[in-house]
Amino acid sequence: MELTHRDIDRIAKLGFPVEYFAEYSDGFYRLKNVDGHCVFLDVERGRCKIYRYRPLGCRIYPVIYDFRDGFKKDDFCPAINTIDDREFKSRVNALKWVLRQLL
Repeated sequence: MELTHRDIDRIAKLGFPVEYFAEYSDGFYRLKNVDGHCVFLDVERGRCKIYRYRPLGCRIYPVIYDFRDGFKKDDFCPAINTIDDREFKSRVNALKWVLRQLL
């Protein structure tokens, strides 16, 4: 999951060092994964440890941008049917904003 500078600042203010939760590659910061899941996933409870402060990309998911298909719902998400067309359009607009921030 890509991180904006605002995401990084918001999470760092919670007391987490950037090195704990982010890695830099290909010109972008991304959330770290540990054992195949997000560093902030509480595996025992199945919940995000920073849910209220989670990155914008997490808030927008399962809407993603695919270079071949454009904006779409991620087929791998088990909650793919939890957002309707109105919510999809809203998240697409949010994702466009995030992409502009990253570029």
